[in-house]
Amino acid sequence: MDVATLREVRLRVQGLRAPFDVSAPEVVRRFVAVQAQEFVPAQWGLAARVPRARRPDAAAVAAAIDDGEILRTHVLRPTWHFLHRDDARWVLELSAERVHRANATYYRRTGLEGADVSRAMDLVAAALEGGHRTRAELVAALEAGGMPKAGLGFTYVMMHAELERVAISGPNVGKQRTYAAFDERVPSAPPKPRAEALAELAARYLATRGPATDRDFAAWSGFTLGDTRQAFADAADRAGAHGGRIEEIDVDGVTHVLDVEAEALAAVSARSDDGVTAAVERGVVDLLQAFDEYIMGYAVPRSYLQPPGRTDPVQPEFPLHALMIDGVMAGRWAPVVQAKRATVRLVPWRRFTAREDHGLAASVADLESFFGVPATVEIERD
Repeated sequence: MDVATLREVRLRVQGLRAPFDVSAPEVVRRFVAVQAQEFVPAQWGLAARVPRARRPDAAAVAAAIDDGEILRTHVLRPTWHFLHRDDARWVLELSAERVHRANATYYRRTGLEGADVSRAMDLVAAALEGGHRTRAELVAALEAGGMPKAGLGFTYVMMHAELERVAISGPNVGKQRTYAAFDERVPSAPPKPRAEALAELAARYLATRGPATDRDFAAWSGFTLGDTRQAFADAADRAGAHGGRIEEIDVDGVTHVLDVEAEALAAVSARSDDGVTAAVERGVVDLLQAFDEYIMGYAVPRSYLQPPGRTDPVQPEFPLHALMIDGVMAGRWAPVVQAKRATVRLVPWRRFTAREDHGLAASVADLESFFGVPATVEIERD
């Protein structure tokens, strides 16, 4: 497989090309975990993977979060992710130890050690027994309990509470996000043995992001390369036992792992009714958020994103996001959304063709539908 084919396969399994998912919660369910560091842009990333005819607007995605179908918490690495409520318990149980270890320096720096840890968790749990609480209300509860924690200290108290399955995201109250008791929002389920959970995480990662390398999965999941290789092997055994196949392929001299069934299902969309492979559509513009899984699902340098002549590793540059043409980086963009209008600021790296201009107009129209306001485009040359 060459890099161009790799790119096309990833666009399909990622849901950026047909077949799409039927709803934002189903996107999250299929992906297991979706990086959600920037709250509203991450919601756009979910909507973009639903077909235009039923694509949700910002209010519909927010409603799924308020209802608890989609939860937002710190998991896998010390950053925000969306999880489906049916996966939140086992994924947090699997990754909590490693995230705690990554946070250890900040726990010490903010005084979250020893007996203070249990005390803080008890205070948070008690506050959440009375209902959903905003950040300010939880800060006040900690202060009333003799544990003043604000700023960075509060951040790590709540991250610890999330990892220990004490707290999870609650619904918005106006423009303020809340926390809820974990067991209120997440269904109960027996714990999964670590090897089984890691194999499931790897299998579902490959089904939604493959072909991928062991370094890709390690960077995305936060687990070691040793864990990754064992998880890939276990996932392959599990797939084989159920009639599936996970195999290794070569991409320009680098070994990648591919879920053959997932790739075959996605490839159906590239064939016509008589089974003949259709021409790949060109000039498709994707306005991706900076932390989209098409970017953050893989390890640097992410060379599949690079246009000819550019070799710098593609990194998130929020508030600027990633402007893609046919899966290749073509510039940056940012939305400025107000009550009655939006501005889409573009920083293209090159001139667009007429077909690409048409693709851009379609993507801007998608943004207008998502935000529910008309949008104008402002272009700034790189």
